[in-house]
Amino acid sequence: MALEEGSLKIHYDGKGVLLKQHQMKAKSVSKSILAIETIYVEAFKESNRIFKSKYSTEVLLEGGFQEGSLWWVLKIFGKEDESQIRLDHHKSGFSIISSALNKVVETLKVISFDSAEIVIRETEDGYEVDVDGENVVLNEVECAILTNEKIRSALSDLAKPLSDEGIDTLTIENYTNPDDSIKVNNSDKDNLIINRKHKYIVDEGKTEGLFYIETLSYNPKSKWKLVSHDDPSFTLSATIVDPIFLKRVSDNTEKFSKDDLLDVAVNWYKEKSKLTGNVTTTNTIVEVKSHVPFEDRQRKLL
Repeated sequence: MALEEGSLKIHYDGKGVLLKQHQMKAKSVSKSILAIETIYVEAFKESNRIFKSKYSTEVLLEGGFQEGSLWWVLKIFGKEDESQIRLDHHKSGFSIISSALNKVVETLKVISFDSAEIVIRETEDGYEVDVDGENVVLNEVECAILTNEKIRSALSDLAKPLSDEGIDTLTIENYTNPDDSIKVNNSDKDNLIINRKHKYIVDEGKTEGLFYIETLSYNPKSKWKLVSHDDPSFTLSATIVDPIFLKRVSDNTEKFSKDDLLDVAVNWYKEKSKLTGNVTTTNTIVEVKSHVPFEDRQRKLL
């Protein structure tokens, strides 16, 4: 059996009255402890999927205090009964995960608070996150952690006590790997607390072509199902955002029905809900170049 141990000291510091008395709200403390457990348990699960390992994770707690601070030590145990495959034979699972968590937190801290969505793209060299127009490169474990919503929610719970008066910093000291220690200041908290969605794009592109209407909708938010004129085995489900086309639909100046022919330009992207999830494709028709009604299409195509 492989047994690995990592020790973390989590402490909130500040000049508040409660902290000076070695006190914090019990709800905040309990959520923070549970958050660390969730983060590492989920991170080990992601690591297991990537490296084909079989770690089970256990988190043990001991607590204490000092002036102006309340702290606790968490010991993370990773146990595995069978040998594992690793990308880096010189690092333990705990070390790989700790380093990845550090990178994820630092990335979240610099993503603009106004960004409602985290955009991740898969590249030949790894994964890139759009941070205010600049790309931050992530490795596979870092990407898996960033796209795990349970981990991001737990990071939010860790940062929330910084909203309380008199709590200024959160520090996660990594005794096992000091370089991977994490510090979150009061000014950083909102970027971790905010509930954001993410879009993990595997591939994207554009296409054009002639398509028959299989099903249609006069609701601009609903999808149309189209069948390729050149390859009837190829179908796509897409929303239409062409403003001129949508206005014709809204004004009822043009009628549409099944088997009508549309010449369209389509933007598409493939995405996953998380690194280890399934791929889904999203199609958006950005331009409807022409519309040939069913009764007219034979004449117009000839």
